[in-house]
Amino acid sequence: MNTRLENAGGATTKGDPLGIELERLRLELDASRKRVAQLDGLIESHKKSEFLLHGEKTITEMIARGDELQLILESSCKLVEESLPRSLAIILLLDGKRLRRGAAPSFPKYLAEVDGFEIDPALGTCSAAAARREQVITSDISIDRNWSGHLDLASRHGLKAGWATPLLSSTKEVLGTFGLYWPEPCSPTSEHLQIIDQIARMIAFAIERKRAAEALHASEQLARGQAEALTITLDSLARETDPERIVEHVLRTTTAQLDAESCSVWLKNETSELMDFEFAFELGQFKAKTEAKLAAVSPSLPVGAILPWQDLCRTRRPVVLEDIRQGPDFPCRSYLVERGVVTLLMIPMVIAGEARGVISVRFIRKRTFRPEELDLAQALAHQAMLSIQLARLSVESRHAAVVEERNRLAREIHDTMAHGLTGVIVHLEAARAAMSQKKQGMVSEHVERAGELAREGLREARRSALSLHPQVLEEKPLALALKDLMGRMTAGMTLRVRLILEGEPRSLSVELETHLLRIGQEVLTNALRHAKASEFSVLLAFSTREVRLILRDNGRGFDPGLKSEGFGLRGMRERAESLGGQFSIESSDGNGTVVAVVLPVPGVSESDT
Repeated sequence: MNTRLENAGGATTKGDPLGIELERLRLELDASRKRVAQLDGLIESHKKSEFLLHGEKTITEMIARGDELQLILESSCKLVEESLPRSLAIILLLDGKRLRRGAAPSFPKYLAEVDGFEIDPALGTCSAAAARREQVITSDISIDRNWSGHLDLASRHGLKAGWATPLLSSTKEVLGTFGLYWPEPCSPTSEHLQIIDQIARMIAFAIERKRAAEALHASEQLARGQAEALTITLDSLARETDPERIVEHVLRTTTAQLDAESCSVWLKNETSELMDFEFAFELGQFKAKTEAKLAAVSPSLPVGAILPWQDLCRTRRPVVLEDIRQGPDFPCRSYLVERGVVTLLMIPMVIAGEARGVISVRFIRKRTFRPEELDLAQALAHQAMLSIQLARLSVESRHAAVVEERNRLAREIHDTMAHGLTGVIVHLEAARAAMSQKKQGMVSEHVERAGELAREGLREARRSALSLHPQVLEEKPLALALKDLMGRMTAGMTLRVRLILEGEPRSLSVELETHLLRIGQEVLTNALRHAKASEFSVLLAFSTREVRLILRDNGRGFDPGLKSEGFGLRGMRERAESLGGQFSIESSDGNGTVVAVVLPVPGVSESDT
């Protein structure tokens, strides 16, 4: 039987052994060429994977080192462009509802033109991806209706196709977009999509980590600012005899802490229901309405004269006027504009749950405020309100009772906000240390604990202004309140704490329990801030005629004879002595500290024993 084969030219070989052999060799050669081509493809794919892996490793190291975000974003764009030739990478960051410039090293002019675009599900590619929270593929820009109003923009930059992926945080919040644009119409392959997904995840992680670090740093700075402001206020409370000087210290501190141009205070007149100007801090000078020049004017305004005042008094929350040069007119606006003021931050001054005044903080540049900045402003306003209340008390009477009330308020502020802020700072510092060790779980735990302590400190400060005893003592007996305090302040810390209870616990007066709790809080705060102790113990002992509180740490100690008695030690001693008790402290360098408080229990006589 004859053999019939088709050769390369379409001819047939019939019974020709040589032709048959040549045809077999030709087929084998074709198969070999295909295998070589496949092998070349595998080698090229392997090289590309190796290149991507090396690039991702480099960028990951940059993220771990805390390099500038801008540099990380530009490096990510270049990595993709080298991996996918002819592509143009762009990263945009979401700011509110607008996409702002991130990075586009290969076409910066396009980046400048799209900076500030508001996200819209039916606009462009990156804008649509951010608005829809999903990947958007524009295979041909010239026929895509999302681009119908912006074809000139694409034409100017030679863009024919675009693929955009939203950058999502760990909580699925849109952080921005990662886009690839092309000089010819095209659609992504599975390989393209895989590369895009890898890079987008890495970019999102870098943005989220950088923002978390910035937020943590800002929170720590604000907490330190609160502590610094509180220290200045306490010093003025303890030293100043002129009540207006106390207010001046607070307004000066408020202006400095908020980096403001000036500030003013308006208080509600309970008789006329008008808002009366009281104080201002301008050009480094403190001004009071008692000055002859201001007294002649005696400025007063209805609450409705400045619209934000009404909302502020109703909600008891700060109000921001970002640009007073725009919007409706109001009294004093022309004066403020002439001074160069742009933004006003109006903060309610609250006492007994009611807004009794407004502190208006002025800025010479347009400002927006983060929540923690508004919390700082509100805390400073509380200090201002307290200082004004103290000023009023001092003006009304110089009697010893007024002085005692001033000292009580100073002690209560010190024992609430100062201790709370110390706890906040300790936890934020622990969070920063955990972040440097990449322990994200501990970071969240410490930040959450710092927030709880800050909120609790603010609540306690308000209660102190109303002369109420700590809320925890309304809910728990003294022993459990002390245990709860120790647990909250040292959660997540290396300091080991324990509470020892002796004798039969008994009901004590509110005043006595409050003083013991505040003394315990002060000593524990000092141990956390200064002692560098590993152990802290509290002995609460009840007997028939007295109650003892012994607090001990194994820290570095100090020489009480060489160290002047600060406000904290003086406050503890005054608390004990005001109840007819005894206060002592024993310490030496390297041998820890022991604080002992012995208070008599009222109403117990010798015949009762």
